[in-house]
Amino acid sequence: MELTAPTLTILADSQDSEDQVKVYSILLSALLAAILALGPGEVTDQAPPLTPDASPRIDRTLPPEPPSADVDLGDLAPDFAYQGDDNRWRRLHDLLQQGPVLLVFSTDPAVLTALERERDAMLKLGAIPVALLDVRNGVAWATARRHGLHYLVIPDSRRVIASQFHALDQNGERLAPSWFVVDRGGRVRALRRGSLPEQGYAQLTAIALGLPDPGVTVTTGNSRR
Repeated sequence: MELTAPTLTILADSQDSEDQVKVYSILLSALLAAILALGPGEVTDQAPPLTPDASPRIDRTLPPEPPSADVDLGDLAPDFAYQGDDNRWRRLHDLLQQGPVLLVFSTDPAVLTALERERDAMLKLGAIPVALLDVRNGVAWATARRHGLHYLVIPDSRRVIASQFHALDQNGERLAPSWFVVDRGGRVRALRRGSLPEQGYAQLTAIALGLPDPGVTVTTGNSRR
């Protein structure tokens, strides 16, 4: 009788061990089944959810540019790409859908201010003044704010657009003061390279497009055209 109790105790421990092994086997089988059900890659390749303040990336890839070519009166203007202050890329033809465009290549504050003074007269003609600056985006838009400009300012720090219009100096390293009037069909109706008038841009645009005089009294000196 004294041997029975220890024997029964040992048998009970052995039974418990077997039961634990069975439980572990069942749990392991269930885990493997769940992993297989998820399919390959679904466990390790899951991306974390976006946080509320996460924002999608903006594609700033530069669109392909048209090749450079001589631009003269009557030629089609290069349909260049430009980046607005909203970081979106657009092209010249997007502007031309709104009306003829006056392109002015310059970083001279006096010229930029003159364009601002004549902006309303330009808009009455249905034309859009645009200044192109060979500075970086942030500098260009800060310049627009500093001088209170309410027309489109396009940064051209790599001088890609200027090279398409041959609005560069002899070394091709700096922007040469130039202006171009482009009609809604995309053709250059007037241009001048190497100099800019101090005022009279609305009148120049009207003459180039064959529109009535906007009624702005100006003196353009030798740069008048």
